[in-house]
Amino acid sequence: MAHEEEKKEDHLLLSLRQTRRAFLVEYFCSFLLLGIGVAVYLHAVPIRQQYSYLIGALGLLSLISAESSILATRYKIYNTKFSIIHGLIKHQKKNVYFQPLAYVPDLNIHQSRVQRPLNYGTVFIKTGGETFEIRNITHPQKVLVMIEELVKQNKQ
Repeated sequence: MAHEEEKKEDHLLLSLRQTRRAFLVEYFCSFLLLGIGVAVYLHAVPIRQQYSYLIGALGLLSLISAESSILATRYKIYNTKFSIIHGLIKHQKKNVYFQPLAYVPDLNIHQSRVQRPLNYGTVFIKTGGETFEIRNITHPQKVLVMIEELVKQNKQ
C-alpha cells in the first residue's frame, strides 16, 4: 500500500528553460545598438545626442525582451507528467500527464540548420487533438528519449 502511494507522488526529474542560444540574433542586435549608442554619446559618431538615447534604449529594450522571454517560460518534467509554465508575474500552468500520452501518435523534434550545430531545438508532443511544444531547449534528443521512456513506464 505504501509503495503505491509512493509511486503516485510526482518527482521532479528535469527543469528546463529556453536556451540563450535561441536569442543570439537579439543579443547581437542589442549589443550592437548599445555600442552605437555609447559611441554616439561619447561623440565618436557625429549624430545628435538625442539619437544616442534612442539607439541605447532600443538596444536595452531588445536585451530585456530576450531575457524576459527566457524567464517567462519554464518546462518541468516529472515522473508522471510534464508541466508548461508561462508568465513572470501572472503564471499560467498546463499539466500533461503521461497516462494519456501512452497513446501518443506523434513525438518529434524540429531543428533548423542553425539550431542543429548549436544543439538546441523544439520537441513536439501531439496527443489526440492537442500539440504541446517544449521550445528552444538544449539537447532536445535527450529530452525526447526521456519522454519516450516515461511514456513506456507509465503504460505499465
